[in-house]
Formats: sequence, structure tokens, C-alpha cells
Amino acid sequence: MNEEFKKRYKDKYYSLKQKGVKFFPDIIYKDLVVSFGLFILLILLATFIGVKNEPKADPSDTSYIPRPEWYFLFLFQFLKYFPGNLEWVGAAVIPGIAVLTLFLLPFIDRNPYRHFSKRKIAISVMTVIVLGMVVLTIIAAVTTPPQPTSESVATTLTEKIAAGQDLYSVNCVECHGADGEGGEIKGVAGLEGVVVKPIHDNDVMYSFTDDTLANIISMGMPNRGMTPFGKAYGGELSPSEIENIVTFMRYSWDDRAELPPEAAQAAAIPTLAPNEVPSYDVQIAPIVKRYCISCHRPGKENNHYTMQSYDEVMKSGDHAPNVVPGDLNSNLIRMIHREEIPAGGPMPPTKPLPADVVQIFERWVQGGAPQTAEQAKQATGSNPLPTNVPASPAAEVSPTLAATEAQPHQTPTSSTQAVTTVVIPEEDLKPMDALRKILGLPDLQLTFLKEDTMINSPSGDLAVSVYQDSEGRLYSVDKASHQVVEVDCRNALAAISAIGGSATLDDLRAKALQIAGAIYPDFKSLSQNLVYEEGSKGDYTFFTWRDQTAETKMNKPFLQIGLYKNGVLFAFYNTLNMK
Repeated sequence: MNEEFKKRYKDKYYSLKQKGVKFFPDIIYKDLVVSFGLFILLILLATFIGVKNEPKADPSDTSYIPRPEWYFLFLFQFLKYFPGNLEWVGAAVIPGIAVLTLFLLPFIDRNPYRHFSKRKIAISVMTVIVLGMVVLTIIAAVTTPPQPTSESVATTLTEKIAAGQDLYSVNCVECHGADGEGGEIKGVAGLEGVVVKPIHDNDVMYSFTDDTLANIISMGMPNRGMTPFGKAYGGELSPSEIENIVTFMRYSWDDRAELPPEAAQAAAIPTLAPNEVPSYDVQIAPIVKRYCISCHRPGKENNHYTMQSYDEVMKSGDHAPNVVPGDLNSNLIRMIHREEIPAGGPMPPTKPLPADVVQIFERWVQGGAPQTAEQAKQATGSNPLPTNVPASPAAEVSPTLAATEAQPHQTPTSSTQAVTTVVIPEEDLKPMDALRKILGLPDLQLTFLKEDTMINSPSGDLAVSVYQDSEGRLYSVDKASHQVVEVDCRNALAAISAIGGSATLDDLRAKALQIAGAIYPDFKSLSQNLVYEEGSKGDYTFFTWRDQTAETKMNKPFLQIGLYKNGVLFAFYNTLNMK
């Protein structure tokens, strides 16, 4: 660039500058208009095109084909030409040289002209680079195999609850029961006769976080006979499926979570009009999926009676047919009426079906066991049922027997058993008396109830001694440290609610903090390292402090104080000192 050219360039520059526009507000205004247009475009793309929903990332899914976003495809395609030991050249050396060249470009390109016709070398080089990126992107898109068909993704809360219920029905019901009631396991190899505790009560729902429940499902509890269900640990469920099961459990059994009306409606068994004949497709299939399919599928001990389709329900099994249209003495009807017959025992094994569900089965069989809604409609019109369907002979059981038949399947150490007369050790009595004073609980006579394990403890199986006062409150004491780890006042709710009165949320929070401070004098500093949670459901409010940093086998240590609306304690957990 000679001096004459420099002079012409500067004269032109100053001339244009005098005619130019100000940066503010002129240039800023143009930038804002363009930015706003791009923002509107993004909103329209997100609204009408959106992003395809995919399941949560699953490191154990070897069929998944990872791929970058489209604007990085050319780089990954470029790496294919540097295989093996040369990969570092394509990944670091060549991109590094390209970036370095961009930094040095002002020193390399000294061409004073700006018009493209006088910058042929720069334009040619950039054209080659851009064309190369486009070609590599196209090759990558064409040669990348299609993604395997993935599981359907539940996006709304209602969809997650419905999907979780279906998965729970298939994978969990045979051990935990359709409603999480637990009981004695039957027909499961290696677990025959094992009594499973309920998982639908507040002991689990209040103290187990969603992450804890997901970890238990994923990793299992091998020492207790529960195999892992997560794919990463040899099971069949993906992280999204496990999340759906946890969502179903939380919104079905945790009385602090409000089940959406549409989810409740979707989960409900369709009701029948008077004289209406049920159909398999509409009424029976949802019942079978919820109560039966977990055991009655291939690979289970079920006398080869599978129930995954209408044909299987009607024709499969070693004692087929188990359903005879019009015959209320069919094997299926007799078994759901808790009768022991060659085809099988009482079904479901853990507890009787609800009476309305049993009646649906009876009306279906008596109406000819139609498969479709249209067939059921024709059966209703041609052969209407009586309003009160007569029960089969197997159903004629005394009310007392029907109500108590499930009792042997309860946990042998439940609170319904006789109280054992045992002298309470002083090392257990002292901490219970001290805690009762802090919690404001009555100083009532205590009796030993049972030895048990605390499943929501950090280890998952903390050995405890359980004592009961004369109003039904349960005190669980750690057998090793003699710390009171749980106080369960649900049996005394009648006495608690009779006290009357109503406290504000601030008053309840203050009382919870007062209790925590009485237990831990340094609680103010201790709580700075704890995660605080607060939630209300109806007349009950819970205050929880959880140590998320603790390295534990199962559950994170926590302190939880549950107060009734009048400020009286009804639930207490404390495992902060446990490992």
C-alpha cells in the first residue's frame, strides 16, 4: 500500500464518516429490530415445530447412537478420516492451525481492497472451507444410521403417572401388591413365603425422596431379595421408566401430593350402568393389567396361565379353560373368591380384590365374556343381567372370614400382635423420656412391642426396638446407640385432633425450629449444611432437614418434624447421627 493510496483511503474514510449515522440510537435501533425478529422466529419454531422428546440419557443403552447437533456434524465426519492413532491430528492439530490462522489473518492478508472482485484468493479459500463443511455435514447426515425406535416418552404429569402405573403393575405387583400393601410373597422363586412390608404408607412416602426411591428400584436391595431393575445394573427399566414409576408412587400414595383429576379419572376402573355387561377391552383389560399381569406372564410360576391378551385369558393355562362364558364356577371366578382349587390358590395372593372389581368379573363371565365393547353392548341388549348378580358358591363366605383371611399375610411383627411383657432397659427409657419432654408428648406408660428394622435409615436396615404408649404412639430406638430415631403418633390422631386450636404456619415453623434446637443446641450452625424442605397437606405440615452430602448406603440422614394444625406433634424422624 503506497502513500498515495493511503491518502485516498483516508480522505474517503473521513468523507463517509461525515455523512454517516450515529451509533446511538440509529445503529442500536437496527440491531434491536433484527434481534426482535430473530426472537419471534425462535418462539414460532419452538411453538409449532419444537424439539423431539427423547427418554432420559441412559449410559447402559448400547443401542443408542450418540450424535452431535447438526452444526457440529462436519467436525465429527472430519475425524473419520483420521482413524486410530491419527485421531489427535484431526481433533487438535488441524483445528488448532485453523484457529491460529484466524488470529494471524490481519498480518497475513494485507490487501487494502474490500470489494470481492479484488479479493479472489481470500474468497476462494473461504468458499472451499464452507463447501467442505457443507459436504461433510451432508455425508455425516446420510451415513449415520437411524436411531433405533425408542420408548414412548411421557411428557405431562398425567402421562407419567399412567405410564408409571402400567410399569408398576408389570414389575412390582407380584411382591408389593397392586396398592403397595405388601404381604406374603407367593409364586416367586427364591422369595416364597417372604413377608414384604407396605411401601404405600407414610414411613416410606414421607421420608424417602424421589431420588432414593429411584435408586432402590434401579439398584435393588439384594440382601432383601429385591433384584435390580435398572438397565445399568442388569435390569430392564430405563431411567425414564423408573422415573415414571416413582411419579406414580408419589402421587398415588403420598397424601402430600395432589393427584391431578385427569390422572385419577384415567386410573379409575370404568363404572358399569345397571344391567350393563362389561367387555374385556374396556373394563377387564385395565383390571388384569393392574392386578394380574405381574404374575401371569411368561417366565412366572403361574401354571402357564398368562393374561396378556384376551385369547390368553380365555385359553391359556394347564387347567384351561379358566374362563367359561356364562359359568360363574369358572376357575378364574373361584380363585378371585379366595378358593383353593387345582387350577390355583386365592388370587391375588396378598389380599382380596375390591368387591366392585369382583362384581365386574362376575358380570363379564355371566354375560358371555365378550371381548369388544360392541359385543358387550349386544350381550346387554339380548340377555340383560339382573340388577344384583348372584354370587358363585365360592363367594358365599362369612363376612368375618372375608375380613380376616388376609391377616396371616401381614408382617408377623405388626402392631396387631399381642404385646410382650418386657422390662424396658434404662438406656432406652431415658432417651425416650427426654425426647417426650422436648416434643411435648404425654408421659404415658410404655410397653415393649417388637424388634424391627427401619428401612428409611441411612443403612436401609437399622435394627430398632419399638415401644408403644397407652394411646398408641410408637417409639423406635436404635439398638446400638439407643437414640430415638422415630416417633409415630398416627394411632393417637384422635386424641391429637381433640385438643383443638389452630396455629399459623409461622407458629408451626417456629415450634419445629424450637424442637430442633432443643435436640441439637448448635442446630443453627448445623442447619447451614443441611437441605431444608417444608410442605403442608391438609391439616399436617412437615419440616425436614436433610444431609445430602453424607456418604450412606441407602438413604440420606434427615431430621423431620411433622405437626398437626394445632401444633401437636404427630411424626418425628431423626437419623442425622446415623451412617
